[in-house]
Amino acid sequence: MAFEPTPMLPGDAYDAARRFAEAATQKLAPLHDPAARAAELAAQWSSLLDLGWAGLLVPEECGGAGGTLLDLAALAEGAGSAALPLPLAMTCAVAPALLSGQDALLTDLAAGRLRPCVVLAGGITAEAGRLTGQALGIETPPAPSHALVAAADAVYLLDLTDVGLVRHERIDGRLTLDLDLQGAAATLLVADAAARIDRARDLGALLTCVESVAAMGTLIRQTIDYLLQRQQFGAALASFQALRHRVAEMYVAWRNLTGLVQAALREPAWQHIAFAKLRLGEAGRFVAEQAIQVHGGMGMTEELPATRLARRILMAEFEWGDRHVQAARLLAAA
Repeated sequence: MAFEPTPMLPGDAYDAARRFAEAATQKLAPLHDPAARAAELAAQWSSLLDLGWAGLLVPEECGGAGGTLLDLAALAEGAGSAALPLPLAMTCAVAPALLSGQDALLTDLAAGRLRPCVVLAGGITAEAGRLTGQALGIETPPAPSHALVAAADAVYLLDLTDVGLVRHERIDGRLTLDLDLQGAAATLLVADAAARIDRARDLGALLTCVESVAAMGTLIRQTIDYLLQRQQFGAALASFQALRHRVAEMYVAWRNLTGLVQAALREPAWQHIAFAKLRLGEAGRFVAEQAIQVHGGMGMTEELPATRLARRILMAEFEWGDRHVQAARLLAAA
């Protein structure tokens, strides 16, 4: 029996984002040269900025749309259904949260003139307006202009024009960079910003969960379609009881995570987000690994869409605090 996942936030925003993501991933799929992939990601990012996604949570008086978290979550769900390899959560949620009250910078963010990557992990120290330390594997938009750096419970704006960058592409197709700062000059934006930094990280975690739930739903659909079509010993693989049970377990894990994410969207307190992100690390890995195993040898091919979805789900755990970080937070609060 065919399966079609029901979106958590159906509507025009979800549908538009899903179409955008599917078209983008179709263009990216046949590209293997890093330069060609980087160029196509840059083109897709430009289109995303033209659609105004970066300014969705930016107030109208700063040139944004003045939208809500649920508006952005609908876009994230649509984009996640095709594993769009662009930093939606970082640019559209984390950066505006860190820049709250910085009207000029929010205006530049909404217009696409400010293209920041975000460094919230430890490892960067600040002294007299200069940043020192390393940050590795930082997710980034194509051609980033600045970095928003959390150091000593403060938020700094770092111009990347004269900073040496080492660029990479992650296994899920997203662009990252390494920063090695040796006393780089930066502008202090907000002091005593611990609560703001925590909230920004939680927003990133929540939207990452939304994207991952959508990706898992698509992955389960593709797995079921494969089992219905693939024949062995004259019968469809979907008729084999062991494989049917495996898919049922994948479905249960996905539905349980979906319920936690929906609860966090209704009441985005940090505890609800932490529970969802904790569960994502467990359920996401289970669903991704089972899908690859069920696909057999096909699951090891680069061209298979299920492989790209599985990679995205696996990498999502490590964004904005993995399961160990979230478990430690919850235990400390208890």
